[in-house]
Amino acid sequence: MIDWTDQNIGQGWVKKLFWIGVIITLVIFILNFALIGFGVYGDGIGYYTPLRSLIFDGDLRIYDEYEYLSHSMSNFGGGVRVDKAIPQYSKYTLGLGLILSPFFVLGHIVTLIANACGAEIEPNGLTWSYELFYCLGSIILGIVGLIVCYKATRLFFSQTASILAIAGIWFASPLSFYLTLEVSMSHAVSQFLISLFLYICISTVWVKQRRQQILLGLVLGLGAFVRPQNILFAVIPVTMIVWKIIDRFVKVNTIGRNSSWKGIIQFSDITPLAVIGLVACLMQLPQIFIYQWQYSSFFKIPYLEEGGAEGYESSFDWIRPQIGNVLFSGHRGLFFWHPVLFLSIIGLILVYKKLPILVTSFLLAFGLQVYLVASWWCWWQGSSFGGRMFINCSLIFVWGLAAFWDNLSCKRTLLIGVGVTLFLMGWNVLLILQYESGMIPSEEAVTIKEILHNQLFSIPYFIDHIFNR
Repeated sequence: MIDWTDQNIGQGWVKKLFWIGVIITLVIFILNFALIGFGVYGDGIGYYTPLRSLIFDGDLRIYDEYEYLSHSMSNFGGGVRVDKAIPQYSKYTLGLGLILSPFFVLGHIVTLIANACGAEIEPNGLTWSYELFYCLGSIILGIVGLIVCYKATRLFFSQTASILAIAGIWFASPLSFYLTLEVSMSHAVSQFLISLFLYICISTVWVKQRRQQILLGLVLGLGAFVRPQNILFAVIPVTMIVWKIIDRFVKVNTIGRNSSWKGIIQFSDITPLAVIGLVACLMQLPQIFIYQWQYSSFFKIPYLEEGGAEGYESSFDWIRPQIGNVLFSGHRGLFFWHPVLFLSIIGLILVYKKLPILVTSFLLAFGLQVYLVASWWCWWQGSSFGGRMFINCSLIFVWGLAAFWDNLSCKRTLLIGVGVTLFLMGWNVLLILQYESGMIPSEEAVTIKEILHNQLFSIPYFIDHIFNR
């Protein structure tokens, strides 16, 4: 392991680097918001409109909201905001809207104050001021999630390695796109909640503390309320408990006192998991009732029927998951689009012997996410910049990347770390330019060869795209 002691930088510089990242993030978001004229679009509309309908209309019917937004077009290029059939209800969960509701309310207050000062902003929950604060709330929580990731890495790794890891995930992973350009989607908030959940798991003695168990259940429940796929992160505490039981069994048999599992599994092993599971499951009841009311059956929600409508046998193929494509293909392959994440997985493997429980837990959690996404009929994740559905694994990626840099055995490690991180950031920026300019389609298949070729010409193409809109 490399000794970074002489290369660590002061806390003042850490804060300066952090605020530089914050400023870059906000500047990109504000420029994009100003150019387009709004901040909620794409899938983000499906999360935003139920909140507005609930607060202003007292129901969850979103037809009126979609109808209103369908008449607004981008200031930059004239693209329409709603280009599909207007639904009666949203297929998306209500969790994101509820979490961001304080920011939505703040937008309403600012709107009323602005109007009192002579501005003319319609206080209807659908004008730009509401969207601005709603999106800022998503960015704030996403950045707080990155702070949590940094604190998690500092429990085990050096300051410099942790900074390099944060920089890499912040600006060289799919998180960068959904923390600046499409912040109305659920990914930034999802990252915050799951990062907080994982941090509590690895930094507290939650097995012995009922309050921590309840807190874990609440955070995991909120995470699943925002994105149901997040419930799979329950495998982390389960793995920790199972590892503890196996370790106890091995120790007992080593001294020859017992050759069976009798007495090995204790009530104190099961109770913490039961508390976490119960709290998390109870928090899903509102969304289950909403789906039951909207579609007459939970099993008729669009997510479970879309596969059949698109010509597939079902929405999920658990027998033939597209794992290779999800990880390595040009069609949104996670490691090809974001090679920094491959370094993260290598980092996890490098520290397995030192931290086997955490590494096993993290790899299992990541593996379950891969299997879920790969089994979905839309394994390329729809209109997506890279592997957006893996943003919830950000703490795992930051942790693994810090482990990678902390275990890199070569001369000039710091120089190499900075150079590689900057290169991967540049790779990510060029991909964003390709994606945003239409050089590559937002959803259709694209090959590795096309992406590599386009990287050489994405900057002039994007500039031409900007000045010819």
